[in-house]
Amino acid sequence: MEKVLHVEILTPNGKYLQSDVEFLSVKSTVAQLGILPNHAPLITQLEICKLVIKKDGANMIYAIGGGVLTITKGSNVKLLVNSIEHKDEIDLERALKAKERALKRIEEKQKHDSTRAKAALARALNRINIVNNY
Repeated sequence: MEKVLHVEILTPNGKYLQSDVEFLSVKSTVAQLGILPNHAPLITQLEICKLVIKKDGANMIYAIGGGVLTITKGSNVKLLVNSIEHKDEIDLERALKAKERALKRIEEKQKHDSTRAKAALARALNRINIVNNY
């Protein structure tokens, strides 16, 4: 039986992280997932959310912009994410400005695609929440 998860995180820009970890927590479009070694195989879509990875007893917190998660036999976990930032990489001022722009676009929905503005708002709020709470 495996004692670690073999995690690989890929973005449109390439490989972000490859590591053996103890635990992973992320939100799918169906449920909040807590993934331990020897998890059943799974493919699921991820929401814009907080990603927690536990390695060497410490929690690493990330903001992800949605994507796909796959788990295969042997505790191999692959996350294909639209974007990812460690909490220390998040620019709070930039996230606050993005929130304001998105709210303005939503208010002026006749001029802009409100679906894109709502996604931008969700990403900004996710980043702000992670910086302020973790």
